Amino acid sequence: MVRNVNIALSRPRTVRSRVAAGAFGLIALLSPVTSRADSRAPSIWTEQSSSIEPTQLPLGDKKYSNSPKKGFVFPCNQKSYSGTLGAHVFGPWIHGSTWDATQKLSVQGEVYWPQAVYRITVEGNLRVFAGNELPLNEPTGIFPIKRSDPAYAIDTNPNPIRPQSTSFSVPLNPTEAPSPSCVSIAMVGFSLNGVSFYSALDVQGHDAPAHEVQDVCSGHPRPGGAYHYHSLSDCIPHIRERNALVGYALDGFGIFSPYDADGRELTTDDLDECHGKTSLIQWDGKEVNMYHYVLTRDYPYTIGCFRGIPTRVPITPSSYFGRFMKWLWDLRHK
Repeated sequence: MVRNVNIALSRPRTVRSRVAAGAFGLIALLSPVTSRADSRAPSIWTEQSSSIEPTQLPLGDKKYSNSPKKGFVFPCNQKSYSGTLGAHVFGPWIHGSTWDATQKLSVQGEVYWPQAVYRITVEGNLRVFAGNELPLNEPTGIFPIKRSDPAYAIDTNPNPIRPQSTSFSVPLNPTEAPSPSCVSIAMVGFSLNGVSFYSALDVQGHDAPAHEVQDVCSGHPRPGGAYHYHSLSDCIPHIRERNALVGYALDGFGIFSPYDADGRELTTDDLDECHGKTSLIQWDGKEVNMYHYVLTRDYPYTIGCFRGIPTRVPITPSSYFGRFMKWLWDLRHK
């Protein structure tokens, strides 16, 4: 049986898009749309709460481990953190062992992607994802970062955003594995707007949300053009709601908003070594007591390790240049 899953996405706010023909082969014919309008509410990163002080967020540099550990990332390959890409200087919002989210720069620009494609279906006991990793109904910044953008002084990200071709499946009703497993430096899950979640560290082993300069939606592209988040984002559907599903991890478990059922903002201290917990949630229309991950404003932000058995998703660049960059990336990170 195949059925579509309603993920309750909002309609575009400012874009009159040309209609995509549906086939992946025609996606590249459509162009992104640049908008200057910005009527967004204050960023979720700068809000005060009883749980988080946004001016003194703990810095996660080099916080990875050889086994699952609360507040750390458990990587599959620690050599992944020997690269040189990313921010080339520390931003003035970095203060010793903390960083100030209220002072951090964002990449300029607001570009919408009418060719974005994202579909979630159920096939038997599998949840199937297909898309091109472009954000549905939400903007990105202008990449490569322009020399005129103040962000360029910190992070010169030269990568253009390009559509990918991503298809994979996860268990419809995941179960916990006998022991947690490691995470890739890259994709660990998907948000409900079609953008992938990556783990918290960049290729230098630095705290990516703190050091790398992302756009207003907390995203940026990697070599090959894949746009992604390392953390929560204002642009993810339901992110400000209580105990709300905002995405899926590669092991099939849900990824939830940072607020519990009572509206209290959760932190890493409230979660286990994989950055999740077991509690009552809504799952496919039913209330169940189930394990799930939680996005937080403190490190490691997304997923520290997998509680279930993950699907490993290969990254397929969308251009010859992207394939070359991926070859260099893979060579460096084997």
